[in-house]
Amino acid sequence: MKILLTGDSILARHEEFDEPAINHFLSQKFPQAKLINTAYPGLNSGGLCVSANKRILQPEKCDYLVILIGTNDLATHKQVPLEQFKANLQFLVSSIIWRYSPKRVIFVSPPAVDETKQEVRSNTLVEKYSQVIIEVCDQYQLTHIDLFKAMLEHGNLPELCHGLKNDGLHFGEAGYLLLSDLLATAIEKTL
Repeated sequence: MKILLTGDSILARHEEFDEPAINHFLSQKFPQAKLINTAYPGLNSGGLCVSANKRILQPEKCDYLVILIGTNDLATHKQVPLEQFKANLQFLVSSIIWRYSPKRVIFVSPPAVDETKQEVRSNTLVEKYSQVIIEVCDQYQLTHIDLFKAMLEHGNLPELCHGLKNDGLHFGEAGYLLLSDLLATAIEKTL
């Protein structure tokens, strides 16, 4: 099995590993899988649209495409309006579904944040942008993971959102364990 992961720093960060942290935790669940990670810190939906050829279409075709985007779109110091965010997602999906079966495209919402530390993102905004991702996924019959909701249901956001940066957004082991569990469940449902 081959899995292509792309999006923003949540998928790109290495934390204490020699590879992206999400790759480390997913490889424990799927030891035989080949993981390709083209995520880039700071990327927003417009940037992903512009770089989709490089990040999604040029790498070898994989069995699954995982996209985590929106974290930077909702940041108040560089916010992309919700309507534009939705248009960007629709453009992105329409440009990749010729190559990837909708069932094999997994969109992941932005993560919940620890609002006591995170200054430019709020859970109210995360929820609004996550809802747009769900709407677009439903429109195109894509798989989606509501990471935001799963983190709230898990509870203890200060622990989940605590990584090396300790900024209330970029998480460490607890957050990546949860995300890798959610991804593994979504992938196993389509095997």
